[in-house]
Amino acid sequence: MYKRILLVCDLEGVNRVVGEPYRGLDTGTEQWEIARRQAALELNAAAGALYDAGAEAVGVWDSHGGGGNIEPSDLDPRLPLIEPTDVRLAFAAGTFDCQCFFGYHAMEGTLGGVLAHTMDSKHMQYYKINGRYVGEVDMDAAIAASHGVPSRFFAGGDIACAQARRAVEGIVTVATKTELSRNQAVFRDNEELLCEIREKIVEAVRVERAPQPLTLPCEMEISFKRVEDAAPFLERLRSKGIDAEHPLDEILGRDAHTVRAKPKDMDEFIACIY
Repeated sequence: MYKRILLVCDLEGVNRVVGEPYRGLDTGTEQWEIARRQAALELNAAAGALYDAGAEAVGVWDSHGGGGNIEPSDLDPRLPLIEPTDVRLAFAAGTFDCQCFFGYHAMEGTLGGVLAHTMDSKHMQYYKINGRYVGEVDMDAAIAASHGVPSRFFAGGDIACAQARRAVEGIVTVATKTELSRNQAVFRDNEELLCEIREKIVEAVRVERAPQPLTLPCEMEISFKRVEDAAPFLERLRSKGIDAEHPLDEILGRDAHTVRAKPKDMDEFIACIY
């Protein structure tokens, strides 16, 4: 059984949340307030079950929009919030031996996915790795795996769960809601959901699996909704010494919306994401 577990928490995938048309979960909105309180409930259910099962340490990374969403007072007092800048350092130091996802969402372009996006809903069209569409779970799982940390559990909407199972072999999932459209879902009874989270997360961390690191170098495609955003991104990658270009297209000549890059190591991979 894994003893030191990081709970990585986004917001769009928690129960009781669908956002508002043409908006994400903006800070201070009614849907954001619901989401951060609901996230705390789901995290607390998981943490309590993990400690009861013998976990030594459980931490939370509030990953939505750079953090600052979940009130520390809403969390189990045994649950410290890990600063976003400290997460990779914690992985490298061996502070955590597995990670579990909460509140993550389907990737940009997913039909029916509640608040579906990848990284930045205003600017990003898609990410691909070696020709395959990827979302935030793929990326965060790959970063953790590069430090020997596997991803074992995922709680989010049913469509997002299917994408998580595609991204991480053997991951245990719990559907928080049935996704119908960008701003519509059928919610679950909260007590029933929290009970399933308690049961399944313990089931997940009791089975140890080897991490699945991304093979590098790889080929990444990062497509923007506007060419004005793609051009400076390309120049930024080149300034870091990363092999990158606008891909050739038989009609366009070069696809000005898209940057194709070949990161050689994990630092270059991360530079291609953020």
